[in-house]
Amino acid sequence: MDLQYIAERSLSLTEYVTGYVTKAEKSHAQDLWDEVSSCDNIYSRLWKIGQKLLRAKEVGLYEASDLVLGESLCMKSVTVQYVNVYLPHKRSRKIINYSNLTKMDRSSKDIFNPSIIEDFYPTRPNNMEDVSLYELVANYKFDKIGENGEREYKLRSKPVLPNHKKFNPMKDGDESTLVMEGETMEEAFMRHREASIRGIENHFNKLQKLLEAERNWKKIVDARNKAGFH
Repeated sequence: MDLQYIAERSLSLTEYVTGYVTKAEKSHAQDLWDEVSSCDNIYSRLWKIGQKLLRAKEVGLYEASDLVLGESLCMKSVTVQYVNVYLPHKRSRKIINYSNLTKMDRSSKDIFNPSIIEDFYPTRPNNMEDVSLYELVANYKFDKIGENGEREYKLRSKPVLPNHKKFNPMKDGDESTLVMEGETMEEAFMRHREASIRGIENHFNKLQKLLEAERNWKKIVDARNKAGFH
């Protein structure tokens, strides 16, 4: 069963899947009551009830084929890989396991597992210099450390879909990056923009005053020269 979203009719897909997994099946309640009321011991009755429930389940042709072949009954069409793009002071990292920690020097601060942001992407090989962070996450995965000590990567058999935190400037704020006493990024940006515009206007007004002073000075000089000439 291949399900795909068509346009924005996601409700239709939800309705179909819900109807499929909750569809009515043939009732075997009477068979169960017959087993419960039998004269066998409790263990035999439970065993027979379990067997009847397993045999009574209606399975379609495709589902039965997958079960026989050992295939998964469900899967995602695209694997999503999360990329932690928080600001450094808010970025969580995974600590290496305890056995490796005990073997490290006590003064060492290199206690975290390698990550895409801090390690893999900044130290990518020269031949991958033009590969963006998105492309690296989507199409490549770490393979091994080469003879020259550099990390080597290989193409994924199937690309993944990178995902990251969706930053909302209307709601999210960060005290280390906000300016002009704004409570959100957008508010801080607007205040900074307004302050810049006011600064430009003030600078223009000062230039106007300088030009006006220059013109007045020329008038005074000209008037003085004319008075001295006569």
